[in-house]
Amino acid sequence: MRSLLRACAVSCGAFLLAAGGEAEADVNFKGKTIEVLLGSAPGGGTDGTTRLVGTFLEKYLPGNPTMRYRNVPGGHGAKALNYFTKVKPDGLTWAGGGSSHVDPNSLRKGVTEYNPTKFVYFGGVQRGGSIVFMRADHKANLTDKSKPPVVVGVIDGDRSWEQMITWGAELLGWNVRFVVGYPGSAMMLLSIRRGETHMMGTSNLFILKDMFASGEFVGVAQLGAGASTGEEVGQRSEFGTIPTFDSLVKGKTQGLVDEAFDFWSALNDMDKWYALPPGTPTEILDTYRNAWSRMIKDPEFIRQGKLLFSQDFNPVSGAHITEVVGKTAYPKPEIVAFMDQLKTKYGLPAEPLSEEDLAALAKAKGLDKMEIPKVEAKLIAVGEGGRDVEFAVNGTSKKIDVSNSRTNVTIAGKKVGRGELKPGHSCVIEFIDGAKEASGLTCQ
Repeated sequence: MRSLLRACAVSCGAFLLAAGGEAEADVNFKGKTIEVLLGSAPGGGTDGTTRLVGTFLEKYLPGNPTMRYRNVPGGHGAKALNYFTKVKPDGLTWAGGGSSHVDPNSLRKGVTEYNPTKFVYFGGVQRGGSIVFMRADHKANLTDKSKPPVVVGVIDGDRSWEQMITWGAELLGWNVRFVVGYPGSAMMLLSIRRGETHMMGTSNLFILKDMFASGEFVGVAQLGAGASTGEEVGQRSEFGTIPTFDSLVKGKTQGLVDEAFDFWSALNDMDKWYALPPGTPTEILDTYRNAWSRMIKDPEFIRQGKLLFSQDFNPVSGAHITEVVGKTAYPKPEIVAFMDQLKTKYGLPAEPLSEEDLAALAKAKGLDKMEIPKVEAKLIAVGEGGRDVEFAVNGTSKKIDVSNSRTNVTIAGKKVGRGELKPGHSCVIEFIDGAKEASGLTCQ
């Protein structure tokens, strides 16, 4: 009887595999154009990683379809994703997004109609967690409340590294004072270099290397490199001496605090995700996931990811993204209340500020008047894809990197990607002295 069952299992399994193969074989995108929705403006990290993924999906999806990208900014991604929930689930539309699009704070906004737990995820990528660093001359102040507090410039306290410092104040007694309303990372970087603030964070490899190379800054804690992989979080490959935040607070949480910290940790277990719309048939999802499995084994995909984004660039499965979103998108009210109270306790707004609110706050505090140094110069040379530019300042040649996600590039008044830069362009180049990367290029 057992041998009969085994034979049946083998034959039935073979039948199901064949049926699955036939189902996937029926999904073919030859001659098709697939629309890719992005809830952000061109040039950001979500935009850049999604376009890289799309390039390789063209190679590995059956029929080698063409990808057409559609950036629909508005409502911090809500405009695009509200529309995404209503598109036909035929495999001809997919979306690229980031952790902020599935953050509970974003989902609580009135403009948000989508439910991210209904999206059908086929993959994601992680570029390495944020690292908090500070001025070395203020390190003693962090753990000694008899000294003046360490000043932390933040946007609104909602970024992962900003939240890490909040947890540090709560669980480790860090002696910090937040200044809310900085217009962006460039202004925070300028402020800490000048000594007006003393602590900040970023996941940007180039900024981190530059700051530590100066000798003026030291690492404090990091989220790690294993986030979003489903593996134990460890130090990022370039920063093995900086402790993970998890290791610093181990054994210091219990009860609701422990639940809230676990929730926050899971929330950081996410970077970029790629999904099909709600209701997508299984055979189409399987086709995308099979293409994803093949493309992440392509050495060129990994090489470009590491080159363009981070040495810790790492693809993750759609199943893992689904699990993380399910855990974090709609936490129980007690956790939401605790997280809100934690922010207000340290002088941060409970909910993310709108762009209008941030602009008004920056103006009220004079933070909008912080000018990044700039020079007028003609571009002598432009690296492959606009990754770096060379120009002359007072007769001396200088080369500086250009980021798709962090450098604001405009030509003739129009915001463009760095790939549009050409030798001979006359530009106003904004960059902080000593930084590896330009903050902006305004060219004619």
